[in-house]
Amino acid sequence: MDSKLPLSVLLLARDEARRLEALLPRLGFAREIVLVVDAATRDDTREVAARLGARVHERALDSFGAQRRFALERCTEEWVLWLDADEQLDDAAEEAVRAALATGTTAAGFRLERRTWFLGRRIRHCGWSGERLVRLFRRARARFDDAVIHESVAVDGAIADLAGTIEHRSYEDWDACRTKLVAYAAAGAERARRAGRRAGPLDLILRPPLRFLRMYVLQAGLLDGAHGVAVCGLAAAQVFLKYAELWARPAGPRE
Repeated sequence: MDSKLPLSVLLLARDEARRLEALLPRLGFAREIVLVVDAATRDDTREVAARLGARVHERALDSFGAQRRFALERCTEEWVLWLDADEQLDDAAEEAVRAALATGTTAAGFRLERRTWFLGRRIRHCGWSGERLVRLFRRARARFDDAVIHESVAVDGAIADLAGTIEHRSYEDWDACRTKLVAYAAAGAERARRAGRRAGPLDLILRPPLRFLRMYVLQAGLLDGAHGVAVCGLAAAQVFLKYAELWARPAGPRE
């Protein structure tokens, strides 16, 4: 008798061989792991994923929304669990997923709480706490949007909450912080550019400090100590880079 859940785990990855070595063995409760590898991957992500039982597909990344849709189309199970390579379910979340699928639920999707860690410390404020995301859903009733970055999934039907958390450890060292800052700023500028937005001097002058103040004061980042200062500062720097790029290249990359 198959003890695995009627579940496809949907993953995207680029240069994530090390994380996949730790993550994939923890996903043995799912019948299927579908991993789409960015064609620009430079490490052995493909080989590690295949060795650990994932169905691996390769595609050049144009937007995260399109990449997720490509992956979703290759899932075959009734239910889909969306994770990133830097995320893991804790024991309570895994048990909640098992229970939800075993009860014959009528829900179309479920939200899970996500906790984010920054340089080894859990961030409890800065707007990062209490985040609940739709990550488990019926394949036939879900669709990803077209977002360049920070994509989301729309689910047709009732959505409920599950116990447990997704542990998100994206910012493990300073190199990762710097890399993500630049990449997210560029993606944010491209998203704004596609929407027909432009940037001017006031965007460069006002938006970065306003972002810092919102996160540090209104969202109580000051209670996260030095880590909170760093998180809010990086967010403000990302905003500056985003609008600087949008200002410098309003119509897209120069020829």
